[in-house]
Amino acid sequence: MIDSGHDRSSLHIATLASGMDLSLPVLTIHGARKGPVVGISAAIHGDEIVGVQVIRDLWRSLTAAEIAGTLMMMPLCNPLSFEALSRNTPLDMLDLNRTFPGSDEGWLTDRISHALSTKFLSHIDYYIDIHAGGTFPVVDYCYSVNDERFARAFLSELLYRPRQMYPGVSAAVTRDRGIPTVVIELGGGYIAQAEYIARGVRSIRNMLRAAGMLEGEVETRPGQIALHELNVIRPKNGGLCYPAGDHRPGTEWPRGTKLAEIVSMKTFEPIEVLETPFDRNIMVLHRNCVTRVNPGDYAFMVGNLATAERLA
Repeated sequence: MIDSGHDRSSLHIATLASGMDLSLPVLTIHGARKGPVVGISAAIHGDEIVGVQVIRDLWRSLTAAEIAGTLMMMPLCNPLSFEALSRNTPLDMLDLNRTFPGSDEGWLTDRISHALSTKFLSHIDYYIDIHAGGTFPVVDYCYSVNDERFARAFLSELLYRPRQMYPGVSAAVTRDRGIPTVVIELGGGYIAQAEYIARGVRSIRNMLRAAGMLEGEVETRPGQIALHELNVIRPKNGGLCYPAGDHRPGTEWPRGTKLAEIVSMKTFEPIEVLETPFDRNIMVLHRNCVTRVNPGDYAFMVGNLATAERLA
């Protein structure tokens, strides 16, 4: 139930050529007791909508009375890419999550990331950034950026400890400020999302307990796998991607397992085969049905189990 502790506002970015105001919605729940400021963002990539639904359910289910501190949620960080169902901002075709901390004198996407950096990311004590597989792939893991206890509280089977983050991501802004940061990769693709949304809400509630915002014991998941190596499998050729089996996240495969064939749109014949690269592979991201691919697209992502760590 929405109560008086729930506040809706907006973060102005710019006026577009049409005269329309480009602004980002901000949902804030002011808790009844003192505590941390936790920030949650979604739809930094406009084709990743699971996080929007997770934030919607959190907004509708959390009450001010149960919260200690302030919960700030940005459910739609890039409205233009969301409208276009695109990873990139249509007006300048930049990827918002490669432009942080941004600039108030740059491209429009730079200005969005600058506003998020200065008006949102600089005002929080914990940061949760929700992503998904996008329109075609399905994904299920999370980044352990700089606080493993906080990351493990999301309860994913697979955690990834990156040696370095992609340049220009929002998580690097908070990491560099010493703010506990977790990037969630959950759902997407051509499947029903209800299970991912429910798990996302439950697990983020657990993270809020770990941050001291909600009362109660922090749930743990023994046997989580910490990955140190991920390999993105990208086709060299475009066409139709025909998956070769059920390679859902969390399944294990030996080297050389056939993942998919890329079929030519001119001849309808296979022109490329995608295979697992490691001796021991665990699936992180996959395509579960026939989809179109371009050269360099994300098709599959696997972790190297030989260098992974099973956590107690």
